[in-house]
Amino acid sequence: MQQLIGHDAILRELRGLALGDDPPHALLFAGPEGTGRVLLAREYARLLNCERAAPPPAGAAFAGFEPPPVDPEELPCGECRSCRLIAEGSHPDVIVMSPGDTLCRPRGGESSHAKHPDSRDIRICQVRGAIELAARYPFEARYRLVIIEPADRLAREASHAILKTLEEPPPHTFFALVTAAPEVLLETIISRCRRIDVRPVPRSEVEEGLLARGIESGLAARAAAAARGRPGRAIAFAENPDDMARRERMLEKCTRVAGEGLKGRFDYAEGLADRYRSQRASVLEELDAWEALWEQELLAAARDGSADTARLAGTLDALRAVAACREHLLANVIARAAIELMLLSFPRRTLEAAPEDVTAAHA
Repeated sequence: MQQLIGHDAILRELRGLALGDDPPHALLFAGPEGTGRVLLAREYARLLNCERAAPPPAGAAFAGFEPPPVDPEELPCGECRSCRLIAEGSHPDVIVMSPGDTLCRPRGGESSHAKHPDSRDIRICQVRGAIELAARYPFEARYRLVIIEPADRLAREASHAILKTLEEPPPHTFFALVTAAPEVLLETIISRCRRIDVRPVPRSEVEEGLLARGIESGLAARAAAAARGRPGRAIAFAENPDDMARRERMLEKCTRVAGEGLKGRFDYAEGLADRYRSQRASVLEELDAWEALWEQELLAAARDGSADTARLAGTLDALRAVAACREHLLANVIARAAIELMLLSFPRRTLEAAPEDVTAAHA
C-alpha cells in the first residue's frame, strides 16, 4: 500500500477506534480527492485485521506462558498476510464498490438485467450485492470492509436500500464511505456513520513525503506547491510533470476568462458545461484551478498592505462561488446554470501587463 503522507492525528484516531472494545462499523471519510481518503479506509481494514493484534486462539498458549504485550503504536505490523494483501489491494475481504458492475446482483427472478460498466452511479443492484455479501462470513479475515467510493454517487434507491445494513451491520462486516461531497448524502446515512474529516496536508509535509520517496528536491517542491495539500495529486504530478504544465495552462486560461466581460464568461460556461457531460473529472480539476487562482489573488492582496476591502471581499466571494459550484455539480444541478452562477459571482480581474508593456509605460 502506498505510504500515507500526513494525517497523523487521523491515524491515531483510527488506531484507537479499531483496537477499542466496540469499533464503529461505518466510517465516513469526507474530504477533497487526492487527500488519501481510500488509503485511510484501507488502514482501518489493516488495523482491524492485523494478525499481530489478534488474540491467540484458544489453547494456543502453553500453560503459564503469556504472549508479550503488543504496543498499539506498532500496529498494523505491515508484515503479516492480512496487512500485505490489504496493502497490495488483493485481499478478498476488502472490496471497493464504485460506479460500474462491482458486486452487481440482479433482483431474484430478473433474467434480463443489463450490464452497466460505464454507469455514473452506484446502483441498487450493487448495494443488493453488498448486503448479500455482508451477511456472509469473511473468506479469511476477521472482519470484512466494504469501501463505497465515491459515496455521493449512490443513487437514491441505493441510498435507501443500504440504510438498514448501516444501522445494524453483521458483526463481521464494516463499511467505509468515501466522499468529497458529504452534503449530498442522505442525512440518515450520515447519522449512521462515524465521520472522519480528511483535510489537505501542509505543503511542507507533502514535500517531505515526496523527498522520502526519492523524488528530486526541485520537482518535489513544485509538485507539493501545485497539489494544494493533496498528497495523491502531488505524487501524480511528480510522476508525470507534464500534468503540472497542463495545470499551468489551465490557470492561464482561468486568468484570461476572469478578465473578460459577460459574453466571454458565458461562452466559457457553455463549453465547460458541455465537457461536464463526458469529462466530469476534467471539469472538477478546472474548478480546482479557479480555486488556486483566487487563492493566489487572496495571498497577493494580503501581502499588499494597501489592498482595499472591496478587493479582499470580491476574492473571498469568488472562492465561495467556486465551492458552491462544485457542490452544485456533485448534487447534479444543471451544469451550465451552476457554472454561469459561479462566473457571475467573480469580480472582474484586470489582466497583468506583459513585461514589455511595463517597460514601454516607463520609457
